[in-house]
Amino acid sequence: MSIPDYISPIVGYRTWLWDNVGLRSLCGERWHPGRVLAARCRAAAVVGTIAGRAEGDDAHDAPQANCTCGVYASKSFEHLHTTKYARCGLYGEVNLWGTVVEHEHGWRTQFAYPKSLYLPPDTLPHSSAPIQNRLRGLIAYGVNIFVGDDIRNVPLWTKDSGLNSAGLDHLIEIGKEVLRSLSATPNPKEGRSSGGEL
Repeated sequence: MSIPDYISPIVGYRTWLWDNVGLRSLCGERWHPGRVLAARCRAAAVVGTIAGRAEGDDAHDAPQANCTCGVYASKSFEHLHTTKYARCGLYGEVNLWGTVVEHEHGWRTQFAYPKSLYLPPDTLPHSSAPIQNRLRGLIAYGVNIFVGDDIRNVPLWTKDSGLNSAGLDHLIEIGKEVLRSLSATPNPKEGRSSGGEL
């Protein structure tokens, strides 16, 4: 057994896609609740397959300095925001450990697991049933969940006390705002004459 480069986790920031099952990396890699995501090198396997060798001939432990493999994370939320990754889904903090390759704005690591999740209001479904299903998927990770925006982050679920009433109230208010904005949007079919169009 090898000793990891970092014994205590590094906290990084990343963006995930989310659905009823839970989290996925932007590249489609599923993050399973209660299981550490262990990096593997896909680049070496692709090169091996293209060159006619059996898959895995060039495989190596991930990450390596001279490859692109590893679990990616930014060093700051500001970096996620300036690169527009924060707009791609929900974002959050992630614990990183094991072998670590450091870059100017982030890391590539061997192991990762979500630490906390922030749901931007514009990523929330517009009705309560999909929100409930998606939240069940996120709660399974056992990490703190916040409804976040540019002004504040309201706790929605915490691993110590469960659902938070202030977070639920905030979700309801967001839903009402969305409904108001949808009802204020003019219907493109309204205002046409009934005589038909040429």
